[in-house]
Amino acid sequence: MSVPAPVNAEMIGGIPLVSVIGTPRTMGEHIGERMKSRLQVLSQYLYEQLGSLAESARQGTPLSVEDQRRNLRDNATPTTTLEPALWMELAAMAGAADLPPEDLLQVHGFPDLLSRHRCRVPPSRSTFIALGPDHCDHRHTRLILAWHLDPTFLPYVTLIRRIPAHGPASVSLTLAGLHPVAGLSEAGIAVAANDLRVEDGTNGHFTTHLLAATLTAPSLEDAVHRVTCGSRQGGRCIHLMTGQGQRVSVELSGSQSCVLNDPLPGSPRVHTNHALAEPIRAVLSVPHDDLSRQRLSHFASLAVAARDATPSEIASWFGLGEPAGSHRIQGAYACGATPDHTVLFIADPHSRQVHLHRGGTSCSLETITL
Repeated sequence: MSVPAPVNAEMIGGIPLVSVIGTPRTMGEHIGERMKSRLQVLSQYLYEQLGSLAESARQGTPLSVEDQRRNLRDNATPTTTLEPALWMELAAMAGAADLPPEDLLQVHGFPDLLSRHRCRVPPSRSTFIALGPDHCDHRHTRLILAWHLDPTFLPYVTLIRRIPAHGPASVSLTLAGLHPVAGLSEAGIAVAANDLRVEDGTNGHFTTHLLAATLTAPSLEDAVHRVTCGSRQGGRCIHLMTGQGQRVSVELSGSQSCVLNDPLPGSPRVHTNHALAEPIRAVLSVPHDDLSRQRLSHFASLAVAARDATPSEIASWFGLGEPAGSHRIQGAYACGATPDHTVLFIADPHSRQVHLHRGGTSCSLETITL
């Protein structure tokens, strides 16, 4: 896949930042213009990938691009109705990028489409950590997502800062302006998610779109309602945290939603890419991911032992900013968290700050404030 040249944008922690302001249509047009060449290349690549990986391809009938577009058009209704402003932005983004909306939906919901079409591929690797006040240097809660990407997708990682005409401002970590995996809103709600591959994907919402909808929510209760509404095309665990220390983690499959028990809200919580709730475990299509369990155990031990942890210290857990050959780098590699292919997102919902670090020797941890 030939990757277009980087967008002309400010860089935060080695990640391009695109800032947009105004109505949903205006913001979508601006993102579409900035991401046009990348969206065109990425959507075509993902069509090819899904066509070759789908269950029908294993049975001798590859899923054509037109078949995929038709499926996306036929199942777009939940995306258009959940949060009309989000759909208006996406439609305007498609027009500015000279693409049909379904091509953007292909990028936006690709992990769910892998579940929906019964693709036998593991979920995209990630590590979520929630730290309570006693474990952080600033005595407030922190939400952390380390995204361990396939290197093919690293050039598309983009930070989007939205300042809408109505509603809270937000910043989100995305692929080319779509497919958000983490974010923070001006309402003091932080969100992050772990991909889960499930067998019961059906007509319904993209879980990535549900995550996007939480960034326009006025309260935690409303955000949880948005996450759990309707059926879904795939699976994901979505984690929410407020500046007051409230937190909720919800595991999702196509038909099931399970709020995880949280008996000790002040203690660290760690989640990777396997389900903890029995109803979700029962429908996983990749039920035995040893590396996911190794990541959970490894990073849980670091989180529990942490005292006065700074963003830089947290980055070092993943081998980011560490000297070559350090035990932190070796530990990260051992559980599938390759430092050079890791993008770290640390949200402080109390101060409305996000700390970012893309792996690689040329990048360092940097901060953006809403």
